[in-house]
Amino acid sequence: MTATYCIVLCTCPDQETADRIAHHVIELKLVACTNIIADLSSIYFWEGKITQGSELCLVMKTRQDKLTDLEKAVLQVHPYQVPEFIALPIIYGSAPYLQWIDEVVI
Repeated sequence: MTATYCIVLCTCPDQETADRIAHHVIELKLVACTNIIADLSSIYFWEGKITQGSELCLVMKTRQDKLTDLEKAVLQVHPYQVPEFIALPIIYGSAPYLQWIDEVVI
């Protein structure tokens, strides 16, 4: 199976932002589904120091041909100066699920 499909990870500062981004990219039909994982503790290096904070993580299912448009859509509404936008290939998925992605993502 080729890596036509992917999962995109994107952290958000709060539930309102996560909901706004999830609805935005679904409405644009850039993703088939977005899961919102709450209560993450993130530790990262920012502006010269180690920082720790609470975030949520979006897990978006899409196709690789939509990544550029998806990134633009996320950046339009994301409040971070440098938002996380990382795509990982789906190396295997059930045929009905992948077909559903193709039906939804246009």
